[in-house]
Amino acid sequence: MQLMKYCAFAALIGALVGTNQARAANLLANPGFEDPVTSDGPPFVGSWEAFNGGAGSSSANSTVTPRSGAQDLNVAITNTDNTFAGAFQDVPGLTPGTVGTFSGWHMSPSNPLDLTVEVRIEWRNSVSNTEISRTPNSNPVPTSAYTQFFLPATVPAGVDTARVVYAIQTFSGGPTNNGSVFVDDVSFDVVPEPATIGLLGLGTIGCVTLGRRNRRG
Repeated sequence: MQLMKYCAFAALIGALVGTNQARAANLLANPGFEDPVTSDGPPFVGSWEAFNGGAGSSSANSTVTPRSGAQDLNVAITNTDNTFAGAFQDVPGLTPGTVGTFSGWHMSPSNPLDLTVEVRIEWRNSVSNTEISRTPNSNPVPTSAYTQFFLPATVPAGVDTARVVYAIQTFSGGPTNNGSVFVDDVSFDVVPEPATIGLLGLGTIGCVTLGRRNRRG
C-alpha cells in the first residue's frame, strides 16, 4: 500500500513538471505592450524601459499594427547614422542552471530595412547590481509579416536576474540607416534544471521496478 501511494505521488509530481514545461509561465510584465512603456529609470522590474540614442531614433507604444490586443512596441530610426533604440525589462528570482528563453514576434513595413536588430539577455546579480555576463547578440531579420524570434540560454552562476533586451541600431553603416520595427507578444520562460527532471524520472522508474519485484514475491 505504501509503495502504491509513493508511486502515485511520484507520477503526480512528474505529470505536474511535464505540464509546467509544456506551459511554462511567461515571467514578463506587459508582454503585449498594452500598458505604456516608460523612460524613467530604475527599477526595471514589472515594466518595459524604452531607450533611444536621441534625435532620429524612437521607442514607444503604437496602435498601427499590433499582432494581438490594441498596441505593440514600435522602434524606429530615421535616416540617422550610429544610433539605436529599443526596450528592456528585468526578470528577477532566477536560479543558475535553469534554461530561460527570450522570445517574441516582430515585423517591419520598411523596404528596405536598413538597420540591425539585436536581441540579447544580460545576466545580472541584483545584490551587487552588476552585470555578470551577456549572451551574444542574436540578429533576427523581421519581414513584412510577423515572425517569431527565439533566444534560449542557461542562467550562469552568480546570476539571479535576466535583463531581456530588444534593440535596433545603425552602427554597421548603410546607404540610408533607416527603418521601423514593430514588436509584440514577448515572453521570457524558464524550465526546471535537467537534474531535477532526471531525479523525478528515476523515482518513477524505481516505482516500476519495485512493483515488478513485489509481484514476483
